[in-house]
Amino acid sequence: MRELNTKEKSNQLCSGIRDGYALLELARGWLKQGNSLVAGELLGSAIVSAEAEADSELRAQVLKETGRAQMMQSEWRGAESNYLEAQRVFVGISNLKGASECARNRANMQFQQGNYQLAEELCEKALDWASEINDHELRATILNTLGAIKTTYGDFQEAIKTFKLCLSDFRSSGNLIRQGYVLLNIGLSLTELEQYDEAVSSLNESLSIALEEKDLSLVEICYQNISKCYLEMNETQLAKSVIDTARKILPGLNSAALESELNLIDCRILREMGDLFGAEQLLDRTYAMASEHSLTAVCADVLLEQGKNAKAKGDSRIAVTKFKAAADQYRHLGVRTGYECALDEIASAASELETTKEFSLA
Repeated sequence: MRELNTKEKSNQLCSGIRDGYALLELARGWLKQGNSLVAGELLGSAIVSAEAEADSELRAQVLKETGRAQMMQSEWRGAESNYLEAQRVFVGISNLKGASECARNRANMQFQQGNYQLAEELCEKALDWASEINDHELRATILNTLGAIKTTYGDFQEAIKTFKLCLSDFRSSGNLIRQGYVLLNIGLSLTELEQYDEAVSSLNESLSIALEEKDLSLVEICYQNISKCYLEMNETQLAKSVIDTARKILPGLNSAALESELNLIDCRILREMGDLFGAEQLLDRTYAMASEHSLTAVCADVLLEQGKNAKAKGDSRIAVTKFKAAADQYRHLGVRTGYECALDEIASAASELETTKEFSLA
């Protein structure tokens, strides 16, 4: 019924409208609202309009937006076909910005599907066109994707170099909030390299922008990762201060996921401070919350922390049980890093009980 109503709505919008330019603008409006179904209907009418047949620029724009609508629905093959045809038309009329946007979007699509090498090749092609027309904003969006690809390879040094080029372009274009997200990416990459001082500096820059722009999602991510850095640096009191500040600033989000994440960091802090009983109680409450809201990945994280807490108390038997449960959860979710961490903890705790058991990731 919902799909039927959507089609009826799009048919009503199209009623009496035959102009390809008007149909394209209507479709873009629906895409901004996240309604790719209505947008797709409008774009279908736009592509067969007399204006699209006569105007190559309009035709290419309609094809590009059709690819975008299909990408939103994960219709990868159709999206690729439309983006590729739009790119061909844009190149033919010397619209390098349009061609670059198509190649970038194709790269993003391949990245989402895990085809990293092809995504990287498309980024390089898009980057050449964007550089030729000296479009800082466009080039920055491409570099951002390219940096993300390098992180998937584990090449964090190169990722940081790419993100810094991206940051420079976003600064040249004056896009402040995107600067905040790139600074976050730099901070996360530095964390992976265990360069925690530099990571905190970058994350604090990102946090400053997030607060100025009132982007609560970015504020949340920054606080979480700053506190984690302080924990790795054995700055427990600083980590605790960051979490306390986050709880004061972010209560309006009313998010179980956020509360669970903050609790997990708080539990690590309590354990570092020697308050194992307090950590245990908070972990129990967090597991109940995560289970109630079907936050399966968080449940696995809580089980891992419960195991570490039991191990710190000297109860290796309970620790092994918790680590095994966490490993099973991570294996089911396909979270390899969490799974491998749980296996390491099992081996460590079980060695005390002389009951080491082998696991394998299916």
